Amino acid sequence: MPERNTATYKVLTDSSGYRFMFYCDLSGAYVCSTQKAYYAKTQEEALQAAWQAEGRNHFNRCRKCGKWISVAMYNVDVLECVGCAPFEAEAKFCKNCGIKIRKLTKQCPACGKPLAYYGKEWMK
Repeated sequence: MPERNTATYKVLTDSSGYRFMFYCDLSGAYVCSTQKAYYAKTQEEALQAAWQAEGRNHFNRCRKCGKWISVAMYNVDVLECVGCAPFEAEAKFCKNCGIKIRKLTKQCPACGKPLAYYGKEWMK
């Protein structure tokens, strides 16, 4: 699947050009609209200009799946969407090597990387 350069969007056209509404790729929730209309030779060029000028600042990109995510759906501690890295009370798997965690511990027994609890490194 080719990597997308923008979040999911809807095009609104008027006599002055294109306006865009951007949505979270994970939840489908509306995130923002462009404040002004963009005019370019093609709709794709207008989209890229609008995304860079206005849309991009409202999203994070999941480093695992590549989706453009709203702040509410983004686990900032691991730089992934909550679909790829849900917030969890106890780590069930190591995010680094994937081994199943069988008991409460600070570090992964296989690779030694810190385990995340509630999106933060467990420091007790």
